[in-house]
Amino acid sequence: MLSQKCQYALRAVFEVAKRSGEGPIKIEAIAKAQAIPPRFLAAILNQLKQGGFVQSRRGSDGGYFL
Repeated sequence: MLSQKCQYALRAVFEVAKRSGEGPIKIEAIAKAQAIPPRFLAAILNQLKQGGFVQSRRGSDGGYFL
């Protein structure tokens, strides 16, 4: 069985992949779409970024993408 954190990570990557081509997706949009607490999601996305699963862009038009 997968931990809750692992399930959230998989759902976050799924949401980013689903929106591929739309540009960077903000944490708030991912959290709302997948019902993941935003503060917890920020930490998960940071780990996914360090692992090379997602990339990020800073700024007002920033967010996460594959």
